Amino acid sequence: MKFLRFPAVRLVVALVFYIAFIGVASGLADLIRGFLHAPENDLLASTIRMVLVCVFTWMGYAVYCRTIEGRKVSELDARKGVKQIAFGLSLGFGFISIVMLAMWITGGYMVSGFHEISVLWPFVILSVQAGITEEILFRGIFFRIPEKGLGTWWSIVLSALIFGFLHIWNPNATLFSSISIALTAGVILGMLYVITRQLWVPIGMHIGWNFTLGGIYGASVSGGEPNGLLNSSFSGPEWLTGGAFGPEASVITVVVFVVFGFFLIRKSVREKSWISPMWRKDR
Repeated sequence: MKFLRFPAVRLVVALVFYIAFIGVASGLADLIRGFLHAPENDLLASTIRMVLVCVFTWMGYAVYCRTIEGRKVSELDARKGVKQIAFGLSLGFGFISIVMLAMWITGGYMVSGFHEISVLWPFVILSVQAGITEEILFRGIFFRIPEKGLGTWWSIVLSALIFGFLHIWNPNATLFSSISIALTAGVILGMLYVITRQLWVPIGMHIGWNFTLGGIYGASVSGGEPNGLLNSSFSGPEWLTGGAFGPEASVITVVVFVVFGFFLIRKSVREKSWISPMWRKDR
């Protein structure tokens, strides 16, 4: 079984575990929805699906780590979960609020009223599911495993590009929107893992990012339909507002998060939390 020591092999095996466990969760969710005679977009059925998908994603990752890597899932240490998720949520809320404030000041974002608070729950479901499943996939698998061979910096580049360009299939996506996602969320979430060596902070920030942008400010999240608490509208050039894809494709977002990413990289270098590639032996 020595071939399982190679990062490339482990990456493939981890993906098999990930897909298999999500497939089981989706199958169970469909069975339950059928038993409840609920439509596809029913909130109860959607909540059950979210819980099952998140739990089974964690289980699949934990089983992989136990059986293939022979270790506990230290990067999902339950003792650190609440505190680090709360910190990540605050980061997501804070930085998205800075982006939307800048967009409002420049005339690209306007608010004309409020929707009912009930519109928030669908965003809770979507944000939690995306935050947990995508962070385990992109930071736990696509970043962490290659990092053992490629080192931190090349792995950041690889995982950020994969994360960004998988969004090219989202509604209203463009080449720039994919580059923007890679430069912002792809780098930031990866660096938060590097600094903490925990997945909780990236999970929290991912959830806070999506929920704040779509659920609170009523903007499109990665090209999705806008329908948040604030009845909002956008005007101005696409480089300012992000166009139909949403503020994640705005130059404002890129500038704010690239600056944040610079400070995270600087912190990682100062604290020596990065890893050298396998072909270098100086670390």
